Amino acid sequence: MIKFLLPLLLLCDLALAQDARSKIYDVTFSATFQPAKGVIEAAMHVAQKRHLLRSLDLIAPETEFSNFRGDGTIERKGKHLLWTVPPGGGSLFYEVKVDHERGLLLDAKMTRDWAILRLDDIFPAARVRSLRGTESRSMLELHGPAGWRFESRYGPVQKPRAVDDPQRRFDRPTGWLAAGELGIRKEYMGKRIVTVAGPLNQDMPRLEIIAFLRWTMPKLLKIFPDFPKRLLIVGARDDMWRGGLSGPGSVYLHTERPLISENATSALLHEMVHIATGQAPGPRDDWIIEGLAEYYSLEILRRSGGLGTQRFAQTLEWLEAWAKKENGRLRSPSSGANTARAVLVFDLIQKELEANDAGSLDQVVQQLLASGSITSEKLQLLVEKALGEPSKKLDKALQVYAKPN
Repeated sequence: MIKFLLPLLLLCDLALAQDARSKIYDVTFSATFQPAKGVIEAAMHVAQKRHLLRSLDLIAPETEFSNFRGDGTIERKGKHLLWTVPPGGGSLFYEVKVDHERGLLLDAKMTRDWAILRLDDIFPAARVRSLRGTESRSMLELHGPAGWRFESRYGPVQKPRAVDDPQRRFDRPTGWLAAGELGIRKEYMGKRIVTVAGPLNQDMPRLEIIAFLRWTMPKLLKIFPDFPKRLLIVGARDDMWRGGLSGPGSVYLHTERPLISENATSALLHEMVHIATGQAPGPRDDWIIEGLAEYYSLEILRRSGGLGTQRFAQTLEWLEAWAKKENGRLRSPSSGANTARAVLVFDLIQKELEANDAGSLDQVVQQLLASGSITSEKLQLLVEKALGEPSKKLDKALQVYAKPN
């Protein structure tokens, strides 16, 4: 009986494998940097044996994306571009304007020697219409003038690089990108690969950043064990946004931004916490996201020895004075004095948990990120669960500071 069953089982396994492959379509995202023209020539190439991918509804405003052409039907509706993909696949070609203003400065820029931008700026977000259960197998190809190098959160892109996002069925390249004549430092930190890349002659403190992360990242990973396996940090100086900005698995940091500011906060650690919390799906209250990023930028420095107990306390006093002076509230979106108020609330929660031998804020945050709902209500439930009773500190803070002025 067994000798008859084995071939049957093998045939079943083969059929299942073929069925899985039949639900996959291939997408190649390609971009050629043309600094002399001031644009990127981009394309999406779809290959499919069946009509799996039906259409892409791209968020592509005309101020940034233009000259669309290709196979199938292409229709613009305001800032949206609807591409109906032919049954056998096809290609969509277009041009991207790189330079993007953020206030009086830029958070995306291309010169004749380099470019700093998000891959999201090249390959825009899209609503995908496809057959149920299908998914993409995606590749990224980048080209530019002779001597240009490309560093992404997926690794260097000198040859086609696979793009895989387990949370998505349509794998679209995202995160920060450094391109051009680059200085690059790569370091293995345990099981993580950290790459720091920036244009030559832009004063990117690559070794300083690596050294800073060597003594702070172990503390961050204990709080956020699901932090991405690869981290890319890019930066530039001229006309660029003078702060930090996070993206999936990546951070932009202005090259003149200090790793630790005079007020004892760290823009780099702040953005790295954003990377960790940004992986969580579901609804989110911005005061929690921003408050956690700023609180843990301080706490990680304290735990790693970068801040003494007295300096940590002084920073909290400064935040309290700021929140009080400008009436900081627990609201979304959150910034400035509002974020200062959120930091103080998380410090109160930590102290309340300690006083009741009820674990730590770290444990609550890990449960919060895993819950799929980063909201005030969920935070209350988890803190109450840890304490075994409602939180006096959190409940009072929400009653006083979450209400409108």
